[in-house]
Amino acid sequence: MPQFWLGAPGGREAQRVRCSRKGPTVVDNIELIMRFHPVGGEDVSVLSADFGGPEEALDAIAGALDGRRGLVLTHARYNREANENGVVINLANVVSVRVSKTDSDATGQYL
Repeated sequence: MPQFWLGAPGGREAQRVRCSRKGPTVVDNIELIMRFHPVGGEDVSVLSADFGGPEEALDAIAGALDGRRGLVLTHARYNREANENGVVINLANVVSVRVSKTDSDATGQYL
C-alpha cells in the first residue's frame, strides 16, 4: 500500500498517510520504550507513540545526534506516567539509547 507524508517531512505537522480505495487514513503509531543513558547519570525511560516502529525512532534519534539538535517528542510519557506530554530531549550528554516495543526490569548492558 503506498505511503506518503502530509506536511513537511520530519516537521511537526507531518503525518504518514496510507492510500486505499476508501481514501487516505492516518497510520496508527505504536508505543515504544526509549531508554536514554546519559554520561554519569541514571537512565531515563520515555514511552512515546511518535513513531511507526523502532527503525523510524532510531532514524530520528540518529538524525538529531548528527544535526546536534534535541529530539522532539509530541506524545511522550516518563516512566509510565498516565499523562502524555510534549518533550524535548537534549542528546548532548547521552551515551546510548535503547528503543524497543517491550520493556523489562533487567536493562542489561549498554554498548
